[in-house]
Amino acid sequence: MDLQEQANLLRAHGSVVPARWPGGVDCWAVVGYTELETALTDPLFARSPAHWRALRDGEIPADWPMTDHLSRQWMLTADGADHTRLRRVAAGAFAPRRVRTLAPAVTDAVGRLLDGIAPDERPVDLRTQFALPLALDVLCSLLAVPDDERPRATSLVFRALSRAALTPDESRLLSAEIRAYLDHLLERPAAPGEEDGLVAALRESADSDDGLSRQEARDTLWLFLAAGFDTTVAALVNAVRALLEHPGELDRVLAGADALTWDEVVEEALRYDASVFALPFAFPRQDVALGGRRISAGDALLLCYSAANRDPSLKGGDSFRLTGRSAPHLAFGRGPHFCLGAPLARLQLRTALEALFARFPTLRLAAAPGTPTPSLTINTVTSLLVRA
Repeated sequence: MDLQEQANLLRAHGSVVPARWPGGVDCWAVVGYTELETALTDPLFARSPAHWRALRDGEIPADWPMTDHLSRQWMLTADGADHTRLRRVAAGAFAPRRVRTLAPAVTDAVGRLLDGIAPDERPVDLRTQFALPLALDVLCSLLAVPDDERPRATSLVFRALSRAALTPDESRLLSAEIRAYLDHLLERPAAPGEEDGLVAALRESADSDDGLSRQEARDTLWLFLAAGFDTTVAALVNAVRALLEHPGELDRVLAGADALTWDEVVEEALRYDASVFALPFAFPRQDVALGGRRISAGDALLLCYSAANRDPSLKGGDSFRLTGRSAPHLAFGRGPHFCLGAPLARLQLRTALEALFARFPTLRLAAAPGTPTPSLTINTVTSLLVRA
Protein backbone atom coordinates (compact mmCIF):
# COMPACT_ATOMS: atom_id res chain seq x y z
CA MET A 1 0.00 0.00 0.00
CA ASP A 2 1.48 3.36 -1.02
CA LEU A 3 1.14 6.59 0.94
CA GLN A 4 -1.74 7.93 -1.15
CA GLU A 5 -3.70 4.74 -0.46
CA GLN A 6 -2.97 5.19 3.25
CA ALA A 7 -4.22 8.77 2.95
CA ASN A 8 -7.49 7.53 1.45
CA LEU A 9 -7.96 5.18 4.39
CA LEU A 10 -7.37 8.00 6.85
CA ARG A 11 -9.76 10.36 5.05
CA ALA A 12 -12.49 7.72 5.26
CA HIS A 13 -12.51 8.30 9.02
CA GLY A 14 -12.63 12.10 8.95
CA SER A 15 -10.44 15.14 8.45
CA VAL A 16 -8.59 14.72 11.78
CA VAL A 17 -7.98 11.08 12.69
CA PRO A 18 -6.35 9.28 15.65
CA ALA A 19 -3.14 7.65 14.41
CA ARG A 20 0.02 6.02 15.70
CA TRP A 21 3.47 6.96 14.38
CA PRO A 22 6.05 4.13 14.22
CA GLY A 23 7.62 3.59 17.62
CA GLY A 24 4.26 3.64 19.37
CA VAL A 25 3.81 7.43 19.37
CA ASP A 26 0.15 8.46 19.38
CA CYS A 27 -0.91 11.52 17.39
CA TRP A 28 -3.71 13.06 15.35
CA ALA A 29 -3.35 12.82 11.55
CA VAL A 30 -4.61 16.06 9.97
CA VAL A 31 -5.76 15.01 6.48
CA GLY A 32 -8.41 17.64 5.65
CA TYR A 33 -7.36 20.68 3.64
CA THR A 34 -9.12 23.29 5.77
CA GLU A 35 -7.95 21.66 8.99
CA LEU A 36 -4.33 21.45 7.83
CA GLU A 37 -4.38 25.07 6.67
CA THR A 38 -5.65 26.03 10.12
CA ALA A 39 -2.89 24.06 11.87
CA LEU A 40 -0.29 25.74 9.63
CA THR A 41 -1.50 29.31 10.01
CA ASP A 42 -3.29 29.71 13.36
CA PRO A 43 -0.89 30.88 16.11
CA LEU A 44 -2.72 28.56 18.52
CA PHE A 45 -0.61 25.78 16.99
CA ALA A 46 3.11 25.64 17.83
CA ARG A 47 5.96 23.68 16.25
CA SER A 48 8.41 23.51 19.14
CA PRO A 49 8.45 20.09 20.87
CA ALA A 50 8.61 22.02 24.14
CA HIS A 51 4.80 22.12 23.78
CA TRP A 52 4.48 18.33 23.40
CA ARG A 53 2.81 16.97 26.51
CA ALA A 54 3.87 13.33 25.95
CA LEU A 55 7.51 14.37 25.57
CA ARG A 56 7.39 16.49 28.72
CA ASP A 57 5.80 13.62 30.64
CA GLY A 58 8.47 11.12 29.58
CA GLU A 59 6.14 9.00 27.44
CA ILE A 60 8.32 9.13 24.29
CA PRO A 61 11.01 6.42 24.09
CA ALA A 62 14.56 7.77 24.23
CA ASP A 63 15.46 5.79 21.09
CA TRP A 64 12.44 6.96 19.07
CA PRO A 65 13.67 7.32 15.44
CA MET A 66 12.39 10.89 15.02
CA THR A 67 14.15 12.24 18.11
CA ASP A 68 16.95 13.61 15.94
CA HIS A 69 14.44 15.59 13.85
CA LEU A 70 12.82 17.18 16.89
CA SER A 71 16.09 17.91 18.70
CA ARG A 72 17.64 19.92 15.89
CA GLN A 73 17.87 23.68 16.25
CA TRP A 74 16.27 24.66 12.96
CA MET A 75 13.28 26.57 11.72
CA LEU A 76 11.10 23.47 11.27
CA THR A 77 10.69 23.17 15.04
CA ALA A 78 10.92 26.84 16.05
CA ASP A 79 8.19 29.37 16.82
CA GLY A 80 7.79 33.11 17.12
CA ALA A 81 10.93 35.22 17.46
CA ASP A 82 13.25 32.20 17.28
CA HIS A 83 11.67 31.08 14.01
CA THR A 84 11.84 34.60 12.58
CA ARG A 85 15.51 34.89 13.53
CA LEU A 86 16.43 31.56 11.93
CA ARG A 87 14.39 32.21 8.80
CA ARG A 88 15.68 35.74 8.28
CA VAL A 89 19.28 34.56 7.98
CA ALA A 90 18.48 32.11 5.19
CA ALA A 91 15.78 34.13 3.40
CA GLY A 92 18.14 36.22 1.28
CA ALA A 93 19.61 33.15 -0.41
CA PHE A 94 16.14 32.27 -1.76
CA ALA A 95 14.93 35.76 -2.64
CA PRO A 96 13.53 36.07 -6.19
CA ARG A 97 16.59 38.06 -7.30
CA ARG A 98 18.96 35.36 -6.05
CA VAL A 99 16.89 32.53 -7.58
CA ARG A 100 16.90 34.31 -10.95
CA THR A 101 20.69 34.30 -10.91
CA LEU A 102 20.59 30.49 -10.59
CA ALA A 103 18.36 30.02 -13.66
CA PRO A 104 21.27 29.70 -16.15
CA ALA A 105 22.97 27.08 -13.94
CA VAL A 106 19.72 25.10 -13.69
CA THR A 107 19.22 25.26 -17.47
CA ASP A 108 22.81 24.15 -18.09
CA ALA A 109 22.51 21.27 -15.62
CA VAL A 110 19.26 20.07 -17.19
CA GLY A 111 20.74 20.19 -20.69
CA ARG A 112 23.90 18.38 -19.65
CA LEU A 113 21.95 15.59 -17.96
CA LEU A 114 19.59 15.18 -20.90
CA ASP A 115 22.60 14.88 -23.19
CA GLY A 116 23.69 11.90 -21.11
CA ILE A 117 20.54 9.81 -21.42
CA ALA A 118 19.06 8.07 -24.45
CA PRO A 119 15.56 6.74 -23.65
CA ASP A 120 15.02 6.24 -27.39
CA GLU A 121 17.75 3.57 -27.29
CA ARG A 122 17.20 1.85 -23.93
CA PRO A 123 15.09 2.32 -20.78
CA VAL A 124 16.28 5.07 -18.45
CA ASP A 125 15.57 5.43 -14.73
CA LEU A 126 14.66 9.09 -14.53
CA ARG A 127 15.06 9.13 -10.76
CA THR A 128 18.70 8.06 -10.62
CA GLN A 129 19.83 9.42 -13.99
CA PHE A 130 18.03 12.76 -14.06
CA ALA A 131 16.17 13.89 -10.94
CA LEU A 132 18.81 12.92 -8.35
CA PRO A 133 21.86 14.42 -10.09
CA LEU A 134 19.93 17.57 -11.06
CA ALA A 135 18.85 18.30 -7.48
CA LEU A 136 22.35 17.66 -6.15
CA ASP A 137 23.97 19.82 -8.83
CA VAL A 138 21.67 22.75 -8.08
CA LEU A 139 22.06 22.43 -4.31
CA CYS A 140 25.84 22.22 -4.56
CA SER A 141 25.77 25.36 -6.72
CA LEU A 142 23.55 27.11 -4.18
CA LEU A 143 25.85 26.14 -1.32
CA ALA A 144 29.02 26.85 -3.32
CA VAL A 145 30.33 23.31 -2.73
CA PRO A 146 33.58 23.04 -4.74
CA ASP A 147 33.57 20.55 -7.61
CA ASP A 148 36.13 18.32 -5.94
CA GLU A 149 33.98 18.07 -2.79
CA ARG A 150 30.70 17.24 -4.48
CA PRO A 151 31.22 13.45 -4.35
CA ARG A 152 31.69 13.71 -0.57
CA ALA A 153 28.59 15.87 -0.11
CA THR A 154 26.58 13.52 -2.36
CA SER A 155 27.72 10.48 -0.39
CA LEU A 156 26.71 12.05 2.93
CA VAL A 157 23.24 12.93 1.67
CA PHE A 158 22.62 9.46 0.21
CA ARG A 159 23.84 7.74 3.37
CA ALA A 160 21.71 9.99 5.57
CA LEU A 161 18.62 9.18 3.52
CA SER A 162 19.36 5.47 4.10
CA ARG A 163 20.00 5.87 7.81
CA ALA A 164 17.24 3.40 8.71
CA ALA A 165 19.45 0.59 7.41
CA LEU A 166 22.39 1.52 9.66
CA THR A 167 23.25 0.10 13.05
CA PRO A 168 23.17 2.54 16.00
CA ASP A 169 26.98 2.75 15.96
CA GLU A 170 27.04 3.38 12.21
CA SER A 171 24.38 6.06 12.61
CA ARG A 172 26.38 7.83 15.32
CA LEU A 173 29.52 7.75 13.16
CA LEU A 174 27.57 9.15 10.21
CA SER A 175 26.18 11.98 12.38
CA ALA A 176 29.71 12.88 13.47
CA GLU A 177 30.89 12.86 9.85
CA ILE A 178 28.01 15.09 8.80
CA ARG A 179 28.73 17.56 11.61
CA ALA A 180 32.40 17.68 10.63
CA TYR A 181 31.59 18.37 6.98
CA LEU A 182 29.03 21.05 7.79
CA ASP A 183 31.59 22.73 10.06
CA HIS A 184 34.05 22.56 7.18
CA LEU A 185 31.59 24.34 4.87
CA LEU A 186 30.93 27.00 7.49
CA GLU A 187 34.61 27.57 8.28
CA ARG A 188 36.28 27.54 4.87
CA PRO A 189 36.97 30.85 3.09
CA ALA A 190 34.18 32.20 0.90
CA ALA A 191 34.34 31.12 -2.74
CA PRO A 192 34.12 33.74 -5.52
CA GLY A 193 30.52 34.81 -6.08
CA GLU A 194 29.37 33.26 -2.81
CA GLU A 195 28.97 36.52 -0.92
CA ASP A 196 25.14 36.58 -1.09
CA GLY A 197 24.65 32.82 -0.79
CA LEU A 198 23.26 30.69 2.01
CA VAL A 199 26.57 29.47 3.42
CA ALA A 200 27.97 33.00 3.52
CA ALA A 201 24.88 34.24 5.35
CA LEU A 202 25.08 31.43 7.90
CA ARG A 203 28.81 31.90 8.33
CA GLU A 204 28.42 35.63 8.94
CA SER A 205 25.60 35.11 11.40
CA ALA A 206 27.44 32.38 13.33
CA ASP A 207 30.47 34.66 13.63
CA SER A 208 28.47 37.56 15.10
CA ASP A 209 27.68 38.05 18.78
CA ASP A 210 23.91 38.28 18.27
CA GLY A 211 23.59 35.84 15.38
CA LEU A 212 22.92 32.09 15.16
CA SER A 213 24.73 29.63 17.36
CA ARG A 214 27.07 27.21 15.61
CA GLN A 215 24.53 24.44 16.17
CA GLU A 216 21.73 26.54 14.62
CA ALA A 217 23.89 27.39 11.61
CA ARG A 218 24.90 23.75 11.17
CA ASP A 219 21.33 22.43 11.44
CA THR A 220 19.99 25.08 9.06
CA LEU A 221 22.63 24.17 6.49
CA TRP A 222 21.76 20.50 6.81
CA LEU A 223 18.06 21.29 6.42
CA PHE A 224 18.64 22.73 2.96
CA LEU A 225 21.30 20.25 1.90
CA ALA A 226 19.43 17.06 2.81
CA ALA A 227 15.73 17.83 3.19
CA GLY A 228 15.69 20.27 0.26
CA PHE A 229 17.38 17.72 -1.97
CA ASP A 230 15.06 14.81 -1.21
CA THR A 231 11.83 16.77 -1.64
CA THR A 232 12.90 18.24 -4.99
CA VAL A 233 13.86 14.82 -6.36
CA ALA A 234 10.51 13.39 -5.31
CA ALA A 235 8.57 16.33 -6.77
CA LEU A 236 10.21 15.93 -10.18
CA VAL A 237 9.75 12.15 -10.26
CA ASN A 238 6.11 12.52 -9.21
CA ALA A 239 5.43 15.19 -11.84
CA VAL A 240 6.87 13.09 -14.68
CA ARG A 241 4.95 10.06 -13.45
CA ALA A 242 1.68 12.00 -13.32
CA LEU A 243 2.11 13.22 -16.90
CA LEU A 244 3.04 9.78 -18.24
CA GLU A 245 0.13 8.13 -16.44
CA HIS A 246 -2.21 10.76 -17.92
CA PRO A 247 -1.08 10.89 -21.56
CA GLY A 248 -4.14 12.84 -22.64
CA GLU A 249 -3.16 15.70 -20.35
CA LEU A 250 0.45 15.55 -21.54
CA ASP A 251 -0.72 15.70 -25.17
CA ARG A 252 -2.72 18.83 -24.40
CA VAL A 253 0.35 20.52 -22.90
CA LEU A 254 2.59 19.58 -25.82
CA ALA A 255 -0.04 20.77 -28.30
CA GLY A 256 -0.42 24.09 -26.50
CA ALA A 257 -4.12 23.44 -25.90
CA ASP A 258 -6.02 26.07 -23.92
CA ALA A 259 -2.82 28.10 -23.59
CA LEU A 260 -1.58 25.68 -20.91
CA THR A 261 1.81 26.55 -19.45
CA TRP A 262 4.47 24.49 -17.70
CA ASP A 263 3.91 26.62 -14.60
CA GLU A 264 0.36 25.26 -14.47
CA VAL A 265 1.67 21.72 -14.94
CA VAL A 266 4.03 22.21 -12.00
CA GLU A 267 1.27 23.47 -9.70
CA GLU A 268 -1.13 20.65 -10.57
CA ALA A 269 1.63 18.05 -10.12
CA LEU A 270 2.51 19.52 -6.72
CA ARG A 271 -1.14 19.34 -5.69
CA TYR A 272 -1.84 15.89 -7.11
CA ASP A 273 1.22 14.10 -5.71
CA ALA A 274 3.06 16.27 -3.18
CA SER A 275 6.59 15.13 -2.38
CA VAL A 276 6.08 15.57 1.37
CA PHE A 277 3.49 13.13 2.65
CA ALA A 278 3.61 14.24 6.28
CA LEU A 279 5.76 16.06 8.81
CA PRO A 280 5.73 15.76 12.60
CA PHE A 281 4.36 17.71 14.49
CA ALA A 282 2.29 20.72 15.46
CA PHE A 283 1.00 21.15 19.02
CA PRO A 284 -2.06 23.13 20.17
CA ARG A 285 -1.16 25.57 22.91
CA GLN A 286 -4.60 25.07 24.48
CA ASP A 287 -7.57 22.72 24.11
CA VAL A 288 -9.07 23.28 20.67
CA ALA A 289 -11.74 21.90 18.31
CA LEU A 290 -10.41 20.83 14.91
CA GLY A 291 -12.22 18.81 12.28
CA GLY A 292 -14.97 17.89 14.69
CA ARG A 293 -12.48 16.54 17.23
CA ARG A 294 -11.58 17.85 20.64
CA ILE A 295 -7.79 18.14 20.70
CA SER A 296 -6.09 18.61 24.06
CA ALA A 297 -3.31 21.10 24.63
CA GLY A 298 0.04 19.49 23.88
CA ASP A 299 -1.32 16.68 21.69
CA ALA A 300 0.77 15.92 18.61
CA LEU A 301 -0.69 16.73 15.18
CA LEU A 302 0.80 14.94 12.17
CA LEU A 303 0.70 17.39 9.24
CA CYS A 304 -0.44 15.33 6.22
CA TYR A 305 0.23 17.47 3.14
CA SER A 306 -0.37 14.88 0.41
CA ALA A 307 -3.66 13.78 1.91
CA ALA A 308 -4.95 17.34 2.36
CA ASN A 309 -4.11 18.27 -1.22
CA ARG A 310 -6.46 15.53 -2.44
CA ASP A 311 -9.30 16.50 -0.14
CA PRO A 312 -12.41 15.45 -2.13
CA SER A 313 -14.24 18.61 -1.08
CA LEU A 314 -11.85 20.69 -3.19
CA LYS A 315 -11.31 21.06 -6.92
CA GLY A 316 -9.12 18.28 -8.26
CA GLY A 317 -9.40 15.65 -5.57
CA ASP A 318 -7.86 12.36 -6.75
CA SER A 319 -7.84 13.48 -10.41
CA PHE A 320 -4.87 14.88 -12.33
CA ARG A 321 -6.33 17.40 -14.74
CA LEU A 322 -4.95 20.57 -16.30
CA THR A 323 -7.80 23.06 -16.46
CA GLY A 324 -5.90 26.29 -17.03
CA ARG A 325 -6.61 27.40 -13.49
CA SER A 326 -4.45 25.91 -10.74
CA ALA A 327 -6.26 24.35 -7.79
CA PRO A 328 -5.04 25.41 -4.34
CA HIS A 329 -2.50 23.19 -2.62
CA LEU A 330 -0.33 23.02 0.48
CA ALA A 331 2.67 21.23 -1.01
CA PHE A 332 5.01 23.97 0.28
CA GLY A 333 3.02 24.59 3.44
CA ARG A 334 1.32 27.84 4.38
CA GLY A 335 1.82 30.61 6.89
CA PRO A 336 5.06 31.41 8.75
CA HIS A 337 6.60 28.03 7.91
CA PHE A 338 5.99 28.29 4.15
CA CYS A 339 8.92 26.61 2.40
CA LEU A 340 11.76 29.06 1.75
CA GLY A 341 13.02 26.93 -1.12
CA ALA A 342 9.71 27.00 -3.02
CA PRO A 343 10.89 29.49 -5.72
CA LEU A 344 13.99 27.40 -6.44
CA ALA A 345 12.02 24.15 -6.48
CA ARG A 346 9.51 25.62 -8.91
CA LEU A 347 12.33 26.86 -11.14
CA GLN A 348 13.90 23.39 -11.26
CA LEU A 349 10.59 21.64 -11.92
CA ARG A 350 9.51 24.01 -14.69
CA THR A 351 12.90 23.98 -16.41
CA ALA A 352 13.33 20.21 -16.14
CA LEU A 353 9.84 19.26 -17.33
CA GLU A 354 9.80 21.63 -20.28
CA ALA A 355 13.25 20.55 -21.47
CA LEU A 356 12.62 16.83 -20.91
CA PHE A 357 9.45 16.71 -22.99
CA ALA A 358 10.83 19.06 -25.65
CA ARG A 359 13.75 16.65 -26.09
CA PHE A 360 11.68 13.46 -25.81
CA PRO A 361 8.03 14.26 -26.66
CA THR A 362 7.17 10.56 -27.10
CA LEU A 363 8.42 9.63 -23.63
CA ARG A 364 6.42 6.86 -21.95
CA LEU A 365 6.69 4.45 -19.05
CA ALA A 366 8.90 1.45 -19.77
CA ALA A 367 7.72 -0.45 -16.68
CA ALA A 368 5.47 0.03 -13.70
CA PRO A 369 6.82 2.65 -11.30
CA GLY A 370 9.10 1.29 -8.59
CA THR A 371 7.99 0.51 -5.08
CA PRO A 372 7.25 3.42 -2.73
CA THR A 373 10.29 4.77 -0.93
CA PRO A 374 10.50 3.41 2.63
CA SER A 375 9.49 6.65 4.29
CA LEU A 376 6.52 8.20 6.05
CA THR A 377 7.64 11.72 5.18
CA ILE A 378 8.77 11.56 1.53
CA ASN A 379 6.17 10.47 -1.00
CA THR A 380 7.65 9.04 -4.20
CA VAL A 381 8.83 5.82 -5.85
CA THR A 382 12.26 4.18 -5.87
CA SER A 383 12.50 4.16 -9.68
CA LEU A 384 10.77 5.50 -12.79
CA LEU A 385 11.83 3.62 -15.93
CA VAL A 386 10.97 5.43 -19.18
CA ARG A 387 11.67 5.12 -22.88
CA ALA A 388 10.91 7.17 -25.97
